[in-house]
Amino acid sequence: EQKKSEERLLHDAVHDNLTGLPNRELLMNRLEAIISIARTEEKVRPTVFVIDIDRFKQVNDGLGISAGDTILLTIARRLHRLLKPKDSLSRFAGDQFALMLLSEQDPARIAAVADAIKHAINNPITFAKREIVLTASIGLITWNSPQMSAEDMVKDAELAMHQAKRFGGDRIEPFRPAFRTVGTDRLQFESD
Repeated sequence: EQKKSEERLLHDAVHDNLTGLPNRELLMNRLEAIISIARTEEKVRPTVFVIDIDRFKQVNDGLGISAGDTILLTIARRLHRLLKPKDSLSRFAGDQFALMLLSEQDPARIAAVADAIKHAINNPITFAKREIVLTASIGLITWNSPQMSAEDMVKDAELAMHQAKRFGGDRIEPFRPAFRTVGTDRLQFESD
């Protein structure tokens, strides 16, 4: 009984309560482990997607939190169906998910996965006899430097996601180094 309780606590510490998906901490640990392999294995090149549901607060405000939770579960299931065994989906927070893609290395295939993510979210969700159509801002980056850490990858994918939001949402933005200066300028402006 004690052992089961400890296992449950350990599981809960690294998984999201609502979806049961790995949380940010577990994804970061997995990504760090994959990156250490990628440094010596040329065929291992992880891609990280950070997915943020656009205007999800309006869903929670308009339909209620429990409706929002049901919709998040639907999105989580849809995204999970896109994965291959090597890939990993996590819920970072609120209406934000992250996907670590290992099953695809080819840029065209990675772009196809990004499109599939967007389509899975754009597909209408029927809730309480209403059709809800959601969009997402998606940022992504593929590991490309032995110096790049898991933290670097996720930060850069988040910058790309914020850039997608800045452009109006409902879009996919691959990371570009210029996004770092956009973020820095904003931080500088906010601190003035």
